[in-house]
Amino acid sequence: MSDRKRGFEGNGDTNVAKKLKSDATANGSGFGPALTPEALIAQKKAEIAAKIAAMKKGASTPSSTPSTTIASPVVPSPRAASPSPSGTDDLARRVAEAKRRVADAQSKLAVKDNPYMTLPQAGKKNRPVEPAQQGAGLKMAAHPLLLDNSTPAPQSKKDRYKPMQPKFASIKANVRNAPTPPPPPTPIAPIEAQANPYASGASAPPDSGFEGAPRERVGRSFRFNPKGKYVQIANQVRQEAQLEQLKQRIAESAKKAGLDTEFETLEKNIRREPPPAAEWWDAALLPNKTYDDLILGLSEMNIRNANSPITMYVQHPIPIPAPGDKNKVAMKPLKLTKKEQKKMRKQRRQAELQDKRDRIRMGLIPPDAPKVRLANLMKVLTSDAVQDPTRVEARVRREVAMRKHAHEKMNAERKLTDDQRREKIENKKVEEEKRGIYGAVFKVKTLSDPAHRFKVRKNAEQMSLTGVCIFNSAFSMVYVEGAAKFIRQYKRLMLNRIAWTEPARERGGEDVEIDEGDEGDGAADKGKGKAAAQSDEPDGSVSLEDNHCWLIWEGQLRDRAFNNFKPKSCPTDAAAKEVLGSKLSGYWDQAKNWKPEEEELF
Repeated sequence: MSDRKRGFEGNGDTNVAKKLKSDATANGSGFGPALTPEALIAQKKAEIAAKIAAMKKGASTPSSTPSTTIASPVVPSPRAASPSPSGTDDLARRVAEAKRRVADAQSKLAVKDNPYMTLPQAGKKNRPVEPAQQGAGLKMAAHPLLLDNSTPAPQSKKDRYKPMQPKFASIKANVRNAPTPPPPPTPIAPIEAQANPYASGASAPPDSGFEGAPRERVGRSFRFNPKGKYVQIANQVRQEAQLEQLKQRIAESAKKAGLDTEFETLEKNIRREPPPAAEWWDAALLPNKTYDDLILGLSEMNIRNANSPITMYVQHPIPIPAPGDKNKVAMKPLKLTKKEQKKMRKQRRQAELQDKRDRIRMGLIPPDAPKVRLANLMKVLTSDAVQDPTRVEARVRREVAMRKHAHEKMNAERKLTDDQRREKIENKKVEEEKRGIYGAVFKVKTLSDPAHRFKVRKNAEQMSLTGVCIFNSAFSMVYVEGAAKFIRQYKRLMLNRIAWTEPARERGGEDVEIDEGDEGDGAADKGKGKAAAQSDEPDGSVSLEDNHCWLIWEGQLRDRAFNNFKPKSCPTDAAAKEVLGSKLSGYWDQAKNWKPEEEELF
């Protein structure tokens, strides 16, 4: 018979049911007449007496009645034979043992039906025995985890009709929606566990030097960002960008106004960094990185030891071109005469033609079509020209026109556009500027003529020269800086090309009439307008008779001092020096005190 039995679905009153069953068995038939209580008691007493007598004789006979009938109450009667005292003790012991076995079987069945119930651990008397499983199937007791003894939180009207969530998470969606359980209370470890630092969750004594076993790792929960966090960060980044743009605009405005250099010099003059304790080339040789270590002597320095940077090996620096190499003028090719140029061209063309003929003979390129003209028409196309001369002539004229069109198209494709031409000129200016920056200072006695002013300014702009032109009542000074090639051209303009004594021709006046006279009168009228500027005009214009331009200084510069060429009117010396700046203010004094050689003799 299997040990697994189905639990009784009742209120636990098993003795009554067993009594009823035994009564039915005792009658022998469920349909017979029921015995009276006195007869039933007498029958049971007789059975017990017979069993006791059998046990005394040592014979073990199986009982025909179930074991549960022994547990039925025995009512003493004067008509039944009373058992001996030893037999009564043995019977009570057997009854207690049977009860204990029945209770163990019921608890085992309850554990098998419900795995969440725990068995009582044998051998521990101080732990109370858990109650046995009551009922089976739908009437089985609930799991302890499902029993929530906590006080329910107050619900609002909105939350009253919401569906109830499960007590434990069954799927991942419920895991996310499950409320965070309250932290469990910290268990208090017994004294024996605190004394043992290797026990789980125990804390070692403070003077033992052992921190104890590590705590169990608890998973981190989600931390949601508050509303408006990233909006605030974005606003802060935008404010920083706007501040940087404002600083950049202020710097550009100061640079255009020429105040950037003044701010830099002012900042450098206000605060200077203190000298270092040791220079970087000596720091590796000093133990404490200070020059106070020199008192210790050379034996304490990092010179002749294993940590010294000075070794027997030589490290050669990477060779770089010298700064003066870019200023070297490239060697120009040998100048050939016209006859030599024609001879060289003839020899080059002959070599190219011979190479082409050799390629045609080897079959590398196809031969050219015959170049037919009207002059050699009959020589090249003898038979065709005789048969139909009109058609042949039209074909020859068409070929001539096609060759001319192809030649003109090739020239047009090779020709540079306006943008390409300007870009080529600007590239040449940049290449010339890379060779070095040069400067020149000119002194002009009178620079009041508008034509002279225009030539001075326009040529400086076209040659990419920067500087300043200062107008003063005593004299005028022109300072220019740029590439060496353009400085030479500008110097030739100022000293030779401009006629300083010739005033500008009046615009919109009558046409100039040339009188045909003798050669002597024509020769006398030649010159640079000296006769027209013999004396001051009645309208108050300045006379250009003694006007002249001198070169005061020229030389090489490190970098440019101006961004463009601008004219300035400075009535005083202080204003002129302020325009030139602190570095170039000496040129104004030099031009003011400079005198030509012919004036120094007198």
